[in-house]
Amino acid sequence: MFYGLLCSGRESMRIAVYSRKSKWTGKGESVENQLRMCREYIESFVEGGREAEIFEYEDEGFSGKNGKRPQFQQMLRDMEERHFDYLVCYKLDRLGRNLADLAALMEGLEHRGTSFISIKEKFDTTTPIGKAMLYFSGVLAQMEREQIAERVRDNMLMLARSGRWLGGNTPLGFEAESLEREDGSGRKRMSYYLAANPREIGLVKFIFTYFLEKGSLTKVTEYLWEHDIRTRRGCEFYVMGVRDILTNPVYCAADREACQYFYDLGCQVCVDEEELDGKNGFMSYGKTSSGIYKNQAAEYGSWIISKGRHEAVISGRDYVRVQRLLEHNKEKGESFQLPRNDIALLSGLLQCTCGHFMRPKKYPASRVNERGEKTFAYLCPYKDKTHGESCQVKNVHGNTMDAAVSGEILKLAQLDAGIIPMLEELRRKIKNSYQKAATEKELLTGEYHKKQEQIKALIDSIKRLGADGISVQYINKEIQRLDEECKRLQRKISNIGEGEEGKAGMCEQLEYIQKIMTDFSKLFEDLTVLEKRAYLRKVIEKVIWDGETAHIYVSTVIPSHYHSRLVQR
Repeated sequence: MFYGLLCSGRESMRIAVYSRKSKWTGKGESVENQLRMCREYIESFVEGGREAEIFEYEDEGFSGKNGKRPQFQQMLRDMEERHFDYLVCYKLDRLGRNLADLAALMEGLEHRGTSFISIKEKFDTTTPIGKAMLYFSGVLAQMEREQIAERVRDNMLMLARSGRWLGGNTPLGFEAESLEREDGSGRKRMSYYLAANPREIGLVKFIFTYFLEKGSLTKVTEYLWEHDIRTRRGCEFYVMGVRDILTNPVYCAADREACQYFYDLGCQVCVDEEELDGKNGFMSYGKTSSGIYKNQAAEYGSWIISKGRHEAVISGRDYVRVQRLLEHNKEKGESFQLPRNDIALLSGLLQCTCGHFMRPKKYPASRVNERGEKTFAYLCPYKDKTHGESCQVKNVHGNTMDAAVSGEILKLAQLDAGIIPMLEELRRKIKNSYQKAATEKELLTGEYHKKQEQIKALIDSIKRLGADGISVQYINKEIQRLDEECKRLQRKISNIGEGEEGKAGMCEQLEYIQKIMTDFSKLFEDLTVLEKRAYLRKVIEKVIWDGETAHIYVSTVIPSHYHSRLVQR
């Protein structure tokens, strides 16, 4: 979050402070703690730091591998417009985890005369040794990542030769079967291999056959929806799900034609020519990689293709025909339903009242609105696939819907009349309750220790009086009474602790949402569609369209009477 204010004519030192954390956890090296430690360092060790203007930038929920972090990009833009004397961060990896990006940033800082300080590693580029250690640390970090990647790759190649199933959700039509074996030391090891699931394999064969007949993903999906044929988990099939089945090498026979196809793609094929009998299917490894989107498809050069032990579903020739058809359809434009677009702001948030997520449908490129934006509509895929028989909800103009929902959230983010003052008041009440409970807990804990001391004193009395006598009997009764009091106090202390930990966590979440809302209102117009979508998902749970009205459901952390703000069409 950017807090700094420009003061015209002021000649004081300017310092940028950047903090980042991949995800919110409510503890540890939070962005707030990072900023606090950076401020303390500046005041203590940077000459003139106490009088300097501090410009703070926070990115929470963004990986260091992602360079398109909103506040990081804002900081770079600000560096172009004004001079910063220092850039300060808690650790070097808060800025990023890619050596090339770090080197480019440091080169830009040096060009502008901006010094860099990392308070954790004690890097200070105002000194030659600090600059050298900075680059040396980056080289070591990248070398370590590359060595780890190489070891993983070698291990994957070795496992690929065995044709084993390495875990996760099995492909439709297959299940994992275990095989026990002994290793060289006599220990029993368990390996898993794919085997046909007779209840599902017929559906997979039909999907391939029907696609080769119709040549369209949409028509395959429509057939499945019209006949209420569902996935393993009882959900409707979507175009992307059907495409994933048709492109999965696991169904393809390990024959020469298929092998040549994967060679031509650039995959690492771990199959000897004499093994290509055309009976068993392929196993594929390394098809996905982590990135902005979970399970994003990796480059073909990262794929490892080997022969499995399961029976193939489709011949290599037909599998290659399927892939050619898919590529041809993609060139024709049968990909308008892809959810990873850079136009629709509410992708993954907007639902039809029938329960299905609405998808953006682009209009021709020549159709733009008065702002020069490409126009599109949101449509219900269930209505589309069933030709309006199972759902009759009307489509909605996408640009209008995006603007209306954004406008409602911006109203909530107003500092004077929006939800931010209410969040602040609620957080204050919870904090007061938490502090009151802490005081009560401290009081009860003191009583507990006092009674423990009384029990100890009574036990010492018994030791002095001996084991017999009426006095000892009365003392024992008093010890029992005090012990019961201690147990009661312990229960009350424990109950206070359980309830107040939740309140403390709620207080931190409210503060987090409050900061998101404030950031949202300041930066919204300057963000890309993907960045706007990321912000909206932190505030909105879902938006439901009933054909006339959009119902916005905001985060459950926000008070309940804000959960159904309505936007009329």
